[in-house]
Amino acid sequence: MGTRGVTTAGTSLTGSLTRAARAVAARVEQVLVKEGLTLDQWLVLDTLSGKGGLAMADLADRTLATAPTLTRVVDKLVTTAQAYREVDAADRRRVLVHLSARGRATHRRVAAKVSEVEALLDVPDEVLAVLGTLGG
Repeated sequence: MGTRGVTTAGTSLTGSLTRAARAVAARVEQVLVKEGLTLDQWLVLDTLSGKGGLAMADLADRTLATAPTLTRVVDKLVTTAQAYREVDAADRRRVLVHLSARGRATHRRVAAKVSEVEALLDVPDEVLAVLGTLGG
C-alpha cells in the first residue's frame, strides 16, 4: 500500500477515483437513458427525495453541479413535471425546488434500478464508508 498522496506502481488516488467514478456513472447511465433521464437529473431527483425542498445553492452543494448546469437540469425537471419551484415562505427572496408527485414516483421506480446496478458492483461497506468521508 502506498503512502497517502503518493503515486505507487502507477496508481494515484486521483486517477483511481476518477476511473471508478466514470465506470460507475457509465453503468448507471445505461439505466437512466432508458428512463429518459441524465445523470445530473437523477442526482437532483435523488437529492430532493425525502426533502421538503431545497434552494438552488443547497442543490448545487449536494450534487456538485455548476449553477448553469443545475439551472438547465431543474428547468427540464420542471418542464417534465418532475419538480416544481416555490418561493420560500420564510424568506421570500429564496426559491425552493421540490419533487412533484410524478418526480417522487420516478425516483422510486428508478432508485430500485440504480440500486440493482450498484449492488452488482459489490463495493464493500468499508470502502463506501471511506468514500463518504472524502466529500468534505
